[in-house]
Amino acid sequence: MKKQRLFYLDLVRAVALGCILTVHFNATVTGYFTLPHKLFASTLPLGIYLGDFGSTLFFIVSGASLTLTVPENQSPAQFYKKRARAVYPLFWLAWFVVFSWRFVTRPGSFAGAKTITLVLTFLGLDNFAVAAGWVGMDFACVGEWFLGSILFLYLLFPLLQRALRRNIWLTWGVTLAVCIPIHLLGWDARLVAVHIPEFLFGMTFLIMPKRAQYILPAALLAGAAAARSLDGKITCALAGAAVFILLALAAPLLDRPWPRVLGARLAKISYAVFLVHHVLIQDMAAHFDLAALSRRDTAFLYVVYLAAAFAAAEALLWLQKTLRRAFAALRPV
Repeated sequence: MKKQRLFYLDLVRAVALGCILTVHFNATVTGYFTLPHKLFASTLPLGIYLGDFGSTLFFIVSGASLTLTVPENQSPAQFYKKRARAVYPLFWLAWFVVFSWRFVTRPGSFAGAKTITLVLTFLGLDNFAVAAGWVGMDFACVGEWFLGSILFLYLLFPLLQRALRRNIWLTWGVTLAVCIPIHLLGWDARLVAVHIPEFLFGMTFLIMPKRAQYILPAALLAGAAAARSLDGKITCALAGAAVFILLALAAPLLDRPWPRVLGARLAKISYAVFLVHHVLIQDMAAHFDLAALSRRDTAFLYVVYLAAAFAAAEALLWLQKTLRRAFAALRPV
C-alpha cells in the first residue's frame, strides 16, 4: 500500500509540474496572454486557469506527502527545522546564481530596488510579496508566489495534523468557516486562504475510505460546476481535488517499473525545476519576435525550454551536493 501511495503522489506531482511548466511557457510566448496561443490552451473546462490547476494539485500532494512522511510525535520545532533545510538552501543557491547573472548582464536592473526587501528574499517571500502587492519586483528572482504560500501552509501543518487526529469534522468545519470568507473578501490577496482546504484535503485523503474515493469525484465536479459563477479559485480547488482522487485511483494501472522510476526522479527534481524554469523561458523568449513566432518554432522553443529547465535543475542539484561535500570537508573531525 505504501508503494502505491508513493507512486500516485509522484504521478500527481508530474501532472502538476507539467501544468506549471506549460502555463508559464504560454504566458511568456503570448506576451502574458496579449497574443494568440499557438500550442496549448491556458484555460481548462469550467474556465479553470491551467496555472491555478497545477498549483492546486501541488498543494494537495504537499499535504498528503507531509502526512505520509512526518511522524505524529515530531515536535513543531523539529518539523520547521527539517522543512527549512529542505526549502532554503536550494532556494538561496538558485537565487544567488540568477541574481549574479542578471546583475552582470543587465547593469542597473536592480538599481531602484530597496535594500530592505532583501529580507523578503532571504525568507523566500519576495515573489509572494510582489503578487500580494506589498513591493515591486525589487530583488525577486526565483521561486514564484507559490513558495511563499507553501511556507505559510508549512507553518500550519503541525496544528492541522493534531487537529485532524482529534476531530476531522470539526477541523474541516473551522477551516472552511475561516478560509472561505477570507478568500472571498481578498484579505490575503487570494494567495493563501483558498489553498489551506486544498492542503488539508491532501492530508485527509490518506485516511479516506475507499468507498468515499469512488463517490467523491462526481460530487466535487458537480460542486465545481456550481461554484463557477461564485469564484474561479474555489471552482479550481473542487475540480483539482476530484482530479487528484481520479489520478490516485488510476495510478495502479500505470504502476510499472519505468513509470515508477521516472515518477520518482521527477518528484526529486521538481522543486529545482520549479525554481529555474520561469527564469529560463523569460530569457529565451527575449530573443524572439513573439508576434511573428510560428507554430513550428513555438514547438521547437517548448522542447528546448523543457530540456533546458531539467538540465538546469540537475545542474543546480549537483552544485548543491558539491558545495555540501566541500563544506563538510572543512568541518573538524
